[in-house]
Amino acid sequence: MNTTIETILSRRSIRSYQDKPIPQDDLQKIIECGLYAPSSRNKQEWHLTVITNKERIDEVNRLAIEGMIRFGIEVDKSAHIFYNAPCVIVLSSKIAGFSEINIGCVIENIAIAAKSLGYGSCIIGQTRYLYHKADKIDVDRLLKIPEGYEHDLAICLGYPKGKDPLPKPRKERVVDYID
Repeated sequence: MNTTIETILSRRSIRSYQDKPIPQDDLQKIIECGLYAPSSRNKQEWHLTVITNKERIDEVNRLAIEGMIRFGIEVDKSAHIFYNAPCVIVLSSKIAGFSEINIGCVIENIAIAAKSLGYGSCIIGQTRYLYHKADKIDVDRLLKIPEGYEHDLAICLGYPKGKDPLPKPRKERVVDYID
């Protein structure tokens, strides 16, 4: 089977990571793959904040958990939305036209590149709850989100702990072909 197709079909959301950093060369290659995603009119209006400092990752986790609780979501205060991964990438974009689609392309490229190099990943949406705990300006400053950009989502990366989960069944009858 083609290695690209094999990588796509075998990628899973990993929720348990080894306490071991990703080598800088591999991390740079994964980020580069993300930046080579297509974008509407090739505007590339995205920004990535790469966090590898455990204390900073834990701080972002704590603020997100507190924001979820403040928003009324029942969550264990000891939960870790990044599953203790050694790397978190926060994605933001200029809010215009196709920004959500563009960011979706970036994050999928990152996930596939990580898998192709032997790393696990999990796309995380709970980072949006940071804004329910702290002031937007403070969160944007903490995550180095440029002025005029909005937070979209995050992805955590690292060496998987244990085996990848089995694939979930795919829904049927979701494709129609028109001749």
